[in-house]
Amino acid sequence: MSNYFLIFLNQKFVIIQVMNQLEVEMEQPKLSEEYLTEASFFKIFDEEDFLFNNNHVKNEVIEGQSINHPMLEQSLFEHVTFSECDFEKLDLTDVIFKNCDLSNCHLNNSSIFRVKFVGCKMMGTDFTGSYFNNVQFENCLLDFANLNELTFKGASFAESSLKDVSFNDNKLGQVKFTDCDLNEMMILNTKLKGIDLSSCRFEKIEIDEFGLRGLKINREQAAFFAMMYLGVRI
Repeated sequence: MSNYFLIFLNQKFVIIQVMNQLEVEMEQPKLSEEYLTEASFFKIFDEEDFLFNNNHVKNEVIEGQSINHPMLEQSLFEHVTFSECDFEKLDLTDVIFKNCDLSNCHLNNSSIFRVKFVGCKMMGTDFTGSYFNNVQFENCLLDFANLNELTFKGASFAESSLKDVSFNDNKLGQVKFTDCDLNEMMILNTKLKGIDLSSCRFEKIEIDEFGLRGLKINREQAAFFAMMYLGVRI
């Protein structure tokens, strides 16, 4: 399928066709599941520095917990619900979340390194001010999440829903979107040059002129932006 770039030329956006696609390779979490110890998340309170490592947590509900700068390392969470939790300055390294619910959690100013979210529900989750390095979201529900003021050194969103997500004031390194629902997403003051949205879908999306320059899109999306910003049909 042919793709298109949006470029800014002579005070106007111009749509040009391109054929190649950027590949973004993610580094996988360094985690050996067979060496993990089954444990409750509440074990973290046994450690003075809130360190939680080499553990496997399953089928647990954590409600209303507030921890400043918890550190989760080399651990696996499956079918775990974090309800209305506040984990500011969360430090995640080599962690996998499978079928977990982190909706409406406050994870501001977090550092997230080699982490994978699979089949997770994260509606309204607040990541404002966080650092993402090799972070993967697969088949996740991120509607209404706050992804603002982030620094991305590597992230991928695959087959996930990001409807009504706020994605503003971000610094993007390698970021990949594949087969995602971006309807009503807001992207402001974020440079999207080279970012490929061609496999994604939306009926409406808000992207300012700063973000549109160099954005990679498909034919239908090119028609949408041409109508919105150039007032022409293609």
